[in-house]
Amino acid sequence: MLAEDEGTAAVVLKSSGATYEQVRGAVVRMMGVGVDPDQGAAAGEPTFTRRAQEAIELAQDEARQRGHGTAGTEDILLALVEERDGAAVRILRQLDVDAAEIRSALSS
Repeated sequence: MLAEDEGTAAVVLKSSGATYEQVRGAVVRMMGVGVDPDQGAAAGEPTFTRRAQEAIELAQDEARQRGHGTAGTEDILLALVEERDGAAVRILRQLDVDAAEIRSALSS
């Protein structure tokens, strides 16, 4: 999301002080580097952890509740920060970004 110059999630994250480099570094330290998509899944098919799939489903629910046809980056970010013990919130804490402020900014 931070790699985008536009989009609600990118704007909110950047305004909180998070940078792409910081977040990517924290993700790599916490989760490691992803597996080659050609290993274990059909070529070109994305693979998601159970928690990532749940976040996508929550984002789709959020989008429906907001009257959106599809989930946007703001819906995905809201789903990620709603899981208070999830990796996304832990990474935001490491970067001194307040997940409650993110939720508030996205909910308004």
